[in-house]
Amino acid sequence: MTWKHLSLSVTGKSHRDRNEPGQDYCRTDALRFSDRDFFIGLAADGAGSTTHGGVGAEIACETLYLQILSVIRKGDPISSTTDEEVRAWVTASREAIAARAEGDGQRIKNYACTLIGVVAANDQTLYFQIGDGCIVTGDGTGYHTIFWPEQGEYANTTYFVSDDRFLEHIKIERQVSVPDEIALFTDGLQNLVLSFSTRTVHDGFFRPLFMALRKNPDNGFANLATNLTALLSRDDVNTRSDDDKTLILAVNVPLS
Repeated sequence: MTWKHLSLSVTGKSHRDRNEPGQDYCRTDALRFSDRDFFIGLAADGAGSTTHGGVGAEIACETLYLQILSVIRKGDPISSTTDEEVRAWVTASREAIAARAEGDGQRIKNYACTLIGVVAANDQTLYFQIGDGCIVTGDGTGYHTIFWPEQGEYANTTYFVSDDRFLEHIKIERQVSVPDEIALFTDGLQNLVLSFSTRTVHDGFFRPLFMALRKNPDNGFANLATNLTALLSRDDVNTRSDDDKTLILAVNVPLS
């Protein structure tokens, strides 16, 4: 098997109206190492109430990506990765954010961000998350969430990598199967594609996107990304959610 994937971040109307950059960030990769195929998907959402949330999101994803890449290059199977090692990956990301905050003369909470991650290998799929946003997988029978978006103690709040008690809010799950399809998205999309009353996924949003990704040739990804960016930037979408919107899509396809 191998992976086809697409990722994008669209700056929300609320940031555009204030002439601010978006605060979401994502990192993806599909690689083959020692006859094994891997997909890495990471997304982070900088807290809208912070001054440097987007910087924190980028540092979190890039640091975590290097942590995961190191494990893959050592030849260790993902199935042998313990919960403590996953927490160590996230801790390294937090320490990198703290170092940047100290260098900038800022407090770490000014770099607050959520974090969502997937590592798919031949033998297992590893999922982890802090805060809101969501991971959705498809198995041919429908679409399912891995974790439900975690809300904070008060309305419109959540948990962040920068929190003092961040380790208490790391959710980790493993599946011995490899899904056909994987999506990760930040909270700017969750109210559009999830039903909070029934805790279910709006299949009609994901099914055509995964079909398009699966059918698109590699050189057609740019057009697909452009069309998807236009969709997420539409006025009717922004009316329902004016926050930044990050979406990662990945499909498992046979080797040609």
